[in-house]
Amino acid sequence: MPLFRLRGILAVALCCTTLAAAAEPDSGDRYRVTMTMKMAGMSMPGTTTEVCTARAQPVSEQSIPKDKDCDVQNFRVEGAKASYRIVCTGKNAMTGDGEMETLPGGFRGSMKAQAEGQQIAMNYEGKRIGGCDFATESPEAQGRAITAQVCEAQVGSVLSHAMYVGPKAACPTYKAKFCANVKREMDNTTDPARFADADRKFGKGIWDAAEGCGGSRAAILAKACGRAESGGDLDFVGDYCPDLVPRQCAGADPNRNGRFLVRHCAERARTLAAQQCEGRGYTAMQSSPYRAFCTSYAAERLNARNAAAQAEPAQEDGAAEAPASNAEPAKKASLRDRLKSLKDRIGGN
Repeated sequence: MPLFRLRGILAVALCCTTLAAAAEPDSGDRYRVTMTMKMAGMSMPGTTTEVCTARAQPVSEQSIPKDKDCDVQNFRVEGAKASYRIVCTGKNAMTGDGEMETLPGGFRGSMKAQAEGQQIAMNYEGKRIGGCDFATESPEAQGRAITAQVCEAQVGSVLSHAMYVGPKAACPTYKAKFCANVKREMDNTTDPARFADADRKFGKGIWDAAEGCGGSRAAILAKACGRAESGGDLDFVGDYCPDLVPRQCAGADPNRNGRFLVRHCAERARTLAAQQCEGRGYTAMQSSPYRAFCTSYAAERLNARNAAAQAEPAQEDGAAEAPASNAEPAKKASLRDRLKSLKDRIGGN
């Protein structure tokens, strides 16, 4: 049974106290409440807590706290006793029958409930031990204070948007402050490097926050693409701005934008590779101004081949035997050998 539902049952008991004490503004009665519970054939250890309740409130159906999907039925008051039935539907469905009795200086009561196929029996007894400031010490007031602390602590985190925006927001009064922080973050995110970093680290969460505060990923990306294109950051253009790619392929500098050409301008990349990379020896390649481009081209082709090989179904029969356990481990290729192998792959089919 969900813990919050058990707490709600106890809150029902505490809310229904009615004592003949003189009413004072913004004050209440402090009770020491002992509760015992049995569930699934087990007796839980008794718990004792102190609670501040409103002073001398008449018992009524409206005085019973409940979730939005719960209804109080058959509420009756007979002398010093009250009884009721509570029915909750939805994800945390529950039904329960409760009663309580007001005593001189305290109260006692019981609740029998059924939730998730389990029977729960609870008994409680409260004794008044003094007064309290209901405005600040009641469970509701303490809950509001804790909520405010959490809302304040998370207001700087754009990934906490569900707490501040939307119909189920727990901190709607903090929305303006939260959205001011989001706007500052989004203004920085129009920088291409920051956009890529945020998109990689936070994904959908950060853009949901932007949309909740009146922005959008598309609008921010459009600004980042404009800055990337004007600043010559063609890797970003290729990765995030497909509409801008065609007009950048013809003029992209192979020495600066090799990765962009290889990944996004296949036809020009193949032409350049045939002209500048294929058939060159190791020494010639090292002195070529197209060395970086040729290396990128070879690496991308190698990655494509590896991906294709991994996609092929594993061999079943006739597979190469695993090397013997006593075989010597292969020696690591030297840097010169690796560069030569890379050069050989450039012109491979």
